[in-house]
Amino acid sequence: MRLENTKRSNRAQLEIEVKLEILNMRRLRRDLLEMGCEEKVPRSLERNWTWDFPGRPLWRQGKLLRVRQFAGHCLLTFKGAAQQSEYFKIREERQTEVQDPVILGAILEQLGLQVVFRYEKFRTSYRLRKPGRRYSVDLSVDETPIGNYLEIEGREADIHRVAGELGFDKDAFIKESYLALFAKSRLRRSQPHMMFPTVVNARTRRV
Repeated sequence: MRLENTKRSNRAQLEIEVKLEILNMRRLRRDLLEMGCEEKVPRSLERNWTWDFPGRPLWRQGKLLRVRQFAGHCLLTFKGAAQQSEYFKIREERQTEVQDPVILGAILEQLGLQVVFRYEKFRTSYRLRKPGRRYSVDLSVDETPIGNYLEIEGREADIHRVAGELGFDKDAFIKESYLALFAKSRLRRSQPHMMFPTVVNARTRRV
């Protein structure tokens, strides 16, 4: 078997991001467009499966192995333990596109892993690449069963600038994952996963 571009494929990326809780979604979408954001991926249902070994050793180490289906693609993602940061979630991230998620699931099961958490959301992805601006970030608007959030990913200084333009200061930054947010939510009392009651009903719900 020939392995090409091994050095490039093994290079880890550093993910730097924050979440912001959104109380007025219509206003946020308007503000994003006025800021110069362009829609990268239209609103689509996103499904996620988090895998771990029995006893959840990856979770205990702050690591994540996730399979995500979104906008016609399937991604396998590994995230390392979060680095020390007062306001940002900073983690090593490695991911690759998967051709057949069913076969991938069978492989992971054969290796002794199991699905420990599932979550859904409707995501709209934006990019900010406006000429004349000195920063570049990716933004994702997430409609979830536990509320609405904006994720901003990029360099720390750029995240500060974009959040400020949208009316948020650093005290509004959320570093927690959706698993952690779900664990503190009321929904956790009635179901083990962050899922919409029915996907059919959720499709028609846009705020």
